[in-house]
Amino acid sequence: MILHPKIVVIFLLLSCSVQLKSQNINEFYFEANTARKLARDGKTDSAITTYENAFKKVDYVHITYLQRVLELAKLNKDDARINKYTQQIKKQAEGTSPQLKAIVDSLIKVDQKMRTGVSSLISNSRYAAKCDYQQNGKKKSKRYKKSKIVLEKWVKTDSLNTHYLLTLFKKHGFIGEELLGSWGLVNVSSILLHFDTDTDNAILGPILEKARKEGKIEPQEFACILDRHLGGEYTIQKYWFWPYIGKGKLQFSEAELSQIIKSRESIGIYDVGLRQVKYSGIWSFIGGDYWLIQNYYTN
Repeated sequence: MILHPKIVVIFLLLSCSVQLKSQNINEFYFEANTARKLARDGKTDSAITTYENAFKKVDYVHITYLQRVLELAKLNKDDARINKYTQQIKKQAEGTSPQLKAIVDSLIKVDQKMRTGVSSLISNSRYAAKCDYQQNGKKKSKRYKKSKIVLEKWVKTDSLNTHYLLTLFKKHGFIGEELLGSWGLVNVSSILLHFDTDTDNAILGPILEKARKEGKIEPQEFACILDRHLGGEYTIQKYWFWPYIGKGKLQFSEAELSQIIKSRESIGIYDVGLRQVKYSGIWSFIGGDYWLIQNYYTN
């Protein structure tokens, strides 16, 4: 089939537009990182100017960055900027689509119903999850089998929630902070994190990559969701933004550390190095300590 010349031109223009927007997004994060360094060095005026120049490169600035300029403006006692960014943050926190926000709120209620409070559903399902993770020999017990049934129902509910969210993406594009406000985006991310049947990001990968290039999702959140689903394992991550559960640090070679830094920089997370930080207590779903591979600084 031979395409009409006009169709070819339109396709090329659309491709260039997406590529240019992606380039602008990366430039935005690079400048935001420069501004963060200036602020850290006490160069408040230069940091503010650099942040505001970065804002001009994108169609939508996430609240995260507006808050950083607001903090700097308070240091300078800059009343005009304090008022400007306070009002902008307040407005953006509400989002622009109450209808979509209501739908996502209903989905997150279902998502969290099985994850909050002390209930037999939680305890029963967590026993099977712990056995599966530890790969122990208790899988033939009655307790495990009963727990596994509950866990499978849990996974099915999560999958249905995500598929409903995906239908909204097809209609509206990626639904992020601009439409839902700051907490709405948190809810969307939580639902996507629980899409356990999407191993290797076969479904979410292309959707989130497009959203990242369009500036609809921040790179840290993008990386965390994708790393969560890489084969359902904790040791084959690309960006290493999902917690690693274990007693000791992961051992990376210099080449591996370099690759992690390059992978993060490719999506707009710039820094000078990595460190492993140990945490305890929060990840009781599996149990034990966990480690995060963190940049020394973030944008």
